[in-house]
Amino acid sequence: MITKDDMILITGASGFIGTNLIELFEEKGYKFVNYDKADVTKPAQHKYWHKGNIMDKEALAAAFEKYKPTIVIHLAARTDTLSDRLEDYIENTEGTENVVNEIMKHDYVKHALFASTQYVYKDKVTPFGLTDDSYAPHTVYGISKKMDEEYIRKSGMKCKWTIFRPCNVWGPWHMRYPNELWKFIAKGMYVHPSKKPVIRTYAYVKNLVRQLDAIMNAPDELSDKKTYYLGDMPIDSYVWLNALSQEITGKNIRRIPKFFFGAGALVGDFLRLFGINFPLYSMRYRNMIEDFYAPSNVTIALFGAFSQSYEQNVKETIDWLRGEGKEYFEFWKKYFK
Repeated sequence: MITKDDMILITGASGFIGTNLIELFEEKGYKFVNYDKADVTKPAQHKYWHKGNIMDKEALAAAFEKYKPTIVIHLAARTDTLSDRLEDYIENTEGTENVVNEIMKHDYVKHALFASTQYVYKDKVTPFGLTDDSYAPHTVYGISKKMDEEYIRKSGMKCKWTIFRPCNVWGPWHMRYPNELWKFIAKGMYVHPSKKPVIRTYAYVKNLVRQLDAIMNAPDELSDKKTYYLGDMPIDSYVWLNALSQEITGKNIRRIPKFFFGAGALVGDFLRLFGINFPLYSMRYRNMIEDFYAPSNVTIALFGAFSQSYEQNVKETIDWLRGEGKEYFEFWKKYFK
């Protein structure tokens, strides 16, 4: 259990998950610091920010010496899938090694929690890995996180450690979706391929951070050397997307045959060869039509489901976008005038 004497150091808490995690920790009354190279996304959280880079070993060591964290939550990472070069994800590989190595120097750290990704395992034949250390990454980003997990598992850390794999995370303070998917929906440009259900595991960010908090407060037998997928129960992706469309535009999303998407993806692949960004390309198309679900039911059974109403969670998210969130996006300032 977290006590009033615990100090939590969060790496990378200026980002999407971290911003929501800080909101929860404020509500809980925890003591914490955000160690991040980037300034905060939410201005009110600036008072928790300690500027620092996990790639700078000396700065990282100085932060540990200053705060003496009893709990470390490692979120800092490059999380996109845009590169096919492993060296572009050095903050994931070497950065995580730096954090692990610093943790191992200090007996006062009692629990370390590491963010990985659902992308460390994707296999059509065997949807779930048979063991926590079964891997089948399908992106270079996934490979980098696989390497992180392997380093953590073999590190010999004396403190309790937990690996958590966020699924497809969405919600308030997501700074990419408003400029991409949600904007296409608002413009009526998003259409869905075919009527075949595509089963996905999504994670409403406020549910995810509560699951993480529950793991932090769980007994050792449920949290030490364990790996969990954080997310909601799997659903047809159309349910989530249509809830967004209904909340933003009041209309249902149209469906069209997959053939047209396949052709568009090929055009997108060609244009990207010349550095022209096109919203549809082969990897994104495959993500739209392939099932990709995770055993989030295990996490839910142990730590809670919280709010499983997609309609309510979507409303909460778009209400944020109508209010505080729109100030970050020129498109939404005009859309929600």
